[in-house]
Amino acid sequence: MYLKLISLFMLLLAFEAFAQNYQNLTLQNCVEIAKKNSLTIASAKLSEKTAASSLEQAKNARWPDLSGRASQGVSGNPLFEDSKTRYGFSMGINSSMPVYTAGRIGHSVNRAEYQKEIAGLNSEAVARSLSEQVIRVYMQVWSLMESESSAKAALELSKRLLAKDSVLFSSGSFTASDLALAFAQVASDSLSLLQAQSSLVQNYTALRQLLEIPLNTDFTLLPPDSAKAEVTENYATLLALAQQNSIDKKMDSLSVLAAGEAIGVANAARYPSISFSGSLSTGFNWEVDNPRYQTQLKNGLGYSLSLGLSIPIIDWGAAADGVLQAQVAQERAQITAINTQKQLENAIEQLALQVETYRLQWEVSTIQMEAQKLALDKSVQQHELGMMDISSLIQQQTIFNNSQIRHNQAKYSYLLGKVLLDLQTGNF
Repeated sequence: MYLKLISLFMLLLAFEAFAQNYQNLTLQNCVEIAKKNSLTIASAKLSEKTAASSLEQAKNARWPDLSGRASQGVSGNPLFEDSKTRYGFSMGINSSMPVYTAGRIGHSVNRAEYQKEIAGLNSEAVARSLSEQVIRVYMQVWSLMESESSAKAALELSKRLLAKDSVLFSSGSFTASDLALAFAQVASDSLSLLQAQSSLVQNYTALRQLLEIPLNTDFTLLPPDSAKAEVTENYATLLALAQQNSIDKKMDSLSVLAAGEAIGVANAARYPSISFSGSLSTGFNWEVDNPRYQTQLKNGLGYSLSLGLSIPIIDWGAAADGVLQAQVAQERAQITAINTQKQLENAIEQLALQVETYRLQWEVSTIQMEAQKLALDKSVQQHELGMMDISSLIQQQTIFNNSQIRHNQAKYSYLLGKVLLDLQTGNF
């Protein structure tokens, strides 16, 4: 009985893990799903493994190596008839260890450590770039959802007015030209709705593809946080937070350090190096007076130990060229770091100004839209009472529709900018 319950419980857990729930996704949910399913991030993670392996190899260069050899040989002289062909077998092991390398190994290890950190930060940079893409498409989807709702409301109003105007036309209280304008307004609002729905489907598809959600899988979204807009923090505070959270700046700093270690590696080629080596070998021949192979192996056993000094004398400028190449790479990394800092300063400044501008536009457009909505309701009432012609009503409806568009653009531009600013400053 207990085994059956345990099996059922495990089956339910497996089914739950298999069946992903994509209902009522928040923006944070979307970003997490995209990161989890991203093949680009998975590919970047592979670079971390190779960087870790390179670091391990750099550290292992300090220790002795060990290699074995075995050979089967034949010897003789074909110019002499009485020459005998001899067959021999030999085997041995060799080992060597660096004693002094002028800092080459130490610099190589430090450089590999920096490269490993850079690989990890590169994965984070890929994830952040993906997060930004998801944020942009997610906000665009909700902007288009509101546009679709506004277009539906406008079309319903136009149809309702057309139905009433058709009755008035039948009774002779409405002219054919006025009825044609009402028909044209319905057609225009229908086209606007189709365009909004088409754009919504395209962006919904783009979001689904970013999240790597299978085709024909239903998923729904929760609206973004549309709380009352807040005044943007001052530029100095935002820049300080962005610098602390900047992945590119961290990568540039590590790249400069890694380039400095590369100079040390290249510079080591100018100096002498010392290594210790040793070998142990033996062998035997078939065609000898004593065919006892065990005795031959014992008598043929030999060893060697040596302490070698290698001094560069003439390398035709190879070491100097290596140092120059490393120095140029370091200067290039320093220039990149300066450029990254400038780009970050400009990006944060522009983004902060845009967010504050959109905040003000949102507040103003909200008031304007509410005022235009009251004006439209009044115009509809006047038109139904015969106090306003259809042309003036359509004009007022157009003004209201434009106010909705401006409000929608300001609202979601602010929300998008605010989330992107939070992403840059580490608050997302």
